[in-house]
Amino acid sequence: MEYIKKKPHNDLNPFIHFYWELKGNKVERQWERVFPDGCAGVLINLGNTCVTDNGSFSLDFGKTYVVGAMNSFKDSFINDDTHLLGVCLKPATFANFYAYASQNELTNDTIEFEKSNSFNIDKIFDSPFDYLNQFFSTD
Repeated sequence: MEYIKKKPHNDLNPFIHFYWELKGNKVERQWERVFPDGCAGVLINLGNTCVTDNGSFSLDFGKTYVVGAMNSFKDSFINDDTHLLGVCLKPATFANFYAYASQNELTNDTIEFEKSNSFNIDKIFDSPFDYLNQFFSTD
């Protein structure tokens, strides 16, 4: 498994901890545990369907999801065709970017975003971290 973290543009530092990218491989097919950190996140699945939330939820290709702050761990199955790209927001900054349900309603949930809030799958592949900087700078 390959996991990369990248800092956002300086203007976004007050709101975003980091961007991340996770790619699976054939050698390490495994359940990966994510521990609570008090932060909401937004992610897009760039690979095949990925099972998360301890096996109860599937992330589909090209879809964008919000993950509420967690107070319990989550397990996701990472295999060779897993490719996820995400944003770890700082606490209480979700509302700076999205007019959506309050964060306490999203606690421990993974919810598919409607298209208007989603990342553009056609624009994200060329330079994903630059795309995220632009997405969060203009919204």
